[in-house]
Amino acid sequence: MPGYTTKSEEQYQVKWSTPQTAQFIKLRQDHACMFTGAKYSAAVAWGTILEQMGLHSKITPMQAKKKWDNLKRKYKDCKSSESSEGVSGKSTATTWPYFALMDEVLGQMHSSNPSAVIVSIPEDTPGPSSAVDEEKEKEPTTPEKKRKRDKEDLLMEFVKEEIRYQREADERRAQESRERMNRLFGLLEKLAEK
Repeated sequence: MPGYTTKSEEQYQVKWSTPQTAQFIKLRQDHACMFTGAKYSAAVAWGTILEQMGLHSKITPMQAKKKWDNLKRKYKDCKSSESSEGVSGKSTATTWPYFALMDEVLGQMHSSNPSAVIVSIPEDTPGPSSAVDEEKEKEPTTPEKKRKRDKEDLLMEFVKEEIRYQREADERRAQESRERMNRLFGLLEKLAEK
């Protein structure tokens, strides 16, 4: 149960424990598909997470969102100062206890880890292959159009392959993440029993 500190007569500030915060991060990752951007979807998702944690009567969805925003900000601060040492008591990636969990969650999001990067190819750069399949044997009206079409086809093949590769990598990371989280929660449960 979170501890409470009176802020005013009607407002309470919740003090989250380490296991609660870890569970909160894991549940946010598990429910990522509920955060669609549709109106009120985030409030419903936060409510679901709080209900699973048994905190729905003590913490509002808005407070949960604020907690998540604070965790994201702290993660980004630690990530940007990964190479620097903790100066004047500031947390770093090595000292902040939630960095690994947050990295598993935010490191998989496309906004922080793009699935593909498309690079412009100069027109005078030759492609890796001049092979043409039977469907493309029809002569285009001009050699310039043929070159452009070949480059577009090559680029599309590259993008499709990159997307397929990224999906496979995302699936592997997600599976590894689930396994690590299960091990972490197993350890946390053992600690809680003691």
